Amino acid sequence: MKPMIITAGEAFADIDVLACAIAYSELLTLEGKPNEVVLPGVLNSSITTTIKGWDLKYVTKPTNIDSSVILVDISEFAHVSKFVKLENVVEVYDHRFGFGDFWKEKLGKNARIKLVGSCATLIWEEFKKRGYQEKISTHSANLLTISILSNTLNFGASVTTKRDVDAFEELKGCTNLPGGWQQQYFSEVEENIYNNISRAIETDTKVIDLPSVGFPITMGQLELWNANSFLADHAQEVKTTLERMGGKDWFLSIPSISENKNYIYTQNQKIKDLLLKTIPITFDGDIGMTNKLWMRKEIRKKLMELK
Repeated sequence: MKPMIITAGEAFADIDVLACAIAYSELLTLEGKPNEVVLPGVLNSSITTTIKGWDLKYVTKPTNIDSSVILVDISEFAHVSKFVKLENVVEVYDHRFGFGDFWKEKLGKNARIKLVGSCATLIWEEFKKRGYQEKISTHSANLLTISILSNTLNFGASVTTKRDVDAFEELKGCTNLPGGWQQQYFSEVEENIYNNISRAIETDTKVIDLPSVGFPITMGQLELWNANSFLADHAQEVKTTLERMGGKDWFLSIPSISENKNYIYTQNQKIKDLLLKTIPITFDGDIGMTNKLWMRKEIRKKLMELK
């Protein structure tokens, strides 16, 4: 039997992709189903040095490109791993707005796209639904728990749901994370970003064509514990990197987790006007500030809803 492939996007893998793919691989193995995790892109700054030191079993190229494919933490086919053939996709797990109808028509109940904070929540719910919650490894539980924390911005993002909180609490008993691990995790993420800012931006940026807007927007995101002084020191590097990736129509969103707000940087008046129509934000020159935390996917959803 050809192993099923679990994969996500082509360009990079973040902590939600990594956690979901490895944990779901474990669930399939418990069910006796051969599988492999294929992540062709680089690991971005949300996957810290500590996590990279764990036993992360994945490959960058599939054994057989004609195997059945399961997508995790992605539903926009334009950004899926390039080796994936649409007809081979048999399951999709995602928590983003915009592509649910397409996959539901194609896959029916196997399109598990729910508006929760973290895709990791959906994977944990599969362990419970299929009766394997008692058999989850500490390794997978650790990854899913960290992913939920990261993708809800320490439960401060408005995408956070009761399902995310419940999953986090239920997974606690299966983990062996040290005391103070939450602060340690976000500190390591921040260290990763500051070690190579351009690379951190490149591996968490998406160029997205929005019909509601009429032109592609390059959307970068960096999650920092405290972003108060970041742009004062690094605005030019941000500008250079994003213009190289997608031209002049760009913005960088920086959730500042400890401050419970975002800094949004753009020099483009069209982008400023769109954001002012879309989310509660005030601009002082080229830097906007929100009054709460926003994930990029939330801003994107609002932009998609523009008339």
